[in-house]
Amino acid sequence: MKLAKTSEQLMKFFLDNKCINHAEQTKKTDRILEQLYKDVYNGDKYLNALKTANTSDSSGVFYKLDITKITTVNDLPKPENFNIKAFPTLIRKHIELTATYDILYTFSSFGRTVRVHFIVEDPDPELHLEKYNKHVENIALLLYIVNEYGSKTCARELTIYLYFTSLPKILPNSNVNVLDEHNVNTAFTTTCPKVSEIVIFRKEEWFKVLIHESMHNFGLDFSDMDNEACHGKILSIFEVKSVVNLYEAYCEFWACIMNSVICSYKRLVDKSNIDEFLENCEFFINFERTFSFFQAVKTLQFMGLNYYLLYSKNRHATMVRQNLYKENTNVLAYYVLKLILLNNYQGFLSWCNTHNFSLLQFKKTQANQMEFVKFIEKNYKTKSMLQGVACMEAFFEKTLKNKKTKNAKNVLNTMRMTICEMG
Repeated sequence: MKLAKTSEQLMKFFLDNKCINHAEQTKKTDRILEQLYKDVYNGDKYLNALKTANTSDSSGVFYKLDITKITTVNDLPKPENFNIKAFPTLIRKHIELTATYDILYTFSSFGRTVRVHFIVEDPDPELHLEKYNKHVENIALLLYIVNEYGSKTCARELTIYLYFTSLPKILPNSNVNVLDEHNVNTAFTTTCPKVSEIVIFRKEEWFKVLIHESMHNFGLDFSDMDNEACHGKILSIFEVKSVVNLYEAYCEFWACIMNSVICSYKRLVDKSNIDEFLENCEFFINFERTFSFFQAVKTLQFMGLNYYLLYSKNRHATMVRQNLYKENTNVLAYYVLKLILLNNYQGFLSWCNTHNFSLLQFKKTQANQMEFVKFIEKNYKTKSMLQGVACMEAFFEKTLKNKKTKNAKNVLNTMRMTICEMG
């Protein structure tokens, strides 16, 4: 497996930044990651069986493929359960202007009917069908894993709309603008319907986003619960104007981890080499920790804030954040709360292994929500967290001084949430 070009460029940029201490994995973490390895390995075996069972020749095709040229807006495949206004306006207009083809894959998996639309800007997608075929295989692998953990009543019919727009998530030109869906969001779905749709409207980090949305869609998070009490607790730590949506941090953490796990597996030449798999996981997840520190620092700097001002209870900090912290989407959950979980990813993997019914499936009780909040309370001001923030703030200032270089400009503008992406 090759990494996407953007991932390679970002990794190269951060290789020079040694300030985030590498977290060496414990035996307990290795055991949890070995469990996830088995899930991916078994999913790979399932995928191979699916190919064999659904074809009478040696092609290994387990899906029906249809390619439709888009000549008018009416040809665009659109979700049935969401209003067109669910799309950010600029994204919707871009799709209407640039979409060229709908590549539709249909297959069955665990009694589910799955349809995957790739709505692309490619002028001749048939020349690149091998790439889209690989994407569908990765989607089938992911669905095997979420089926292992998710509710069997969710998504009996699943349609995935992948609008592969070339629009990246970037900061606004001015901090007069408030961060919103145009800068931060990539997708939407609902929690555990029988007839289900997942809509992704950027090509950028689409597979990680699909993992995140699948967590919602298969009922693995707690978005269908009353979250008022746990949100109130979070807002007593970070006294800002935010809807919080703590379940978004949970889903984003797991999307990041599972994306790293699948990338780690795909990098193996020998798929049975668990030791190499664990080394790959340690490598990728630590890169994600570093990148998440940078993204959190940058996002707060954009608002004129820093991490200390976000939680300090002194009068000056309270006044500053009340005036400067603004969000029109889940900024706190995606960039700050996710970082707290990811910085101590080993502790949170252990927490999930202990407190959940199964590793990924959140135990949906009010008590477990409050235990989740306690984990954040214990970890938002640890030595590791504060040292990482301080170091990254210094690195950010250094990067600002070199912002005219192309690489620095890209890393200063991007709002993507993960660094690892399969090519």
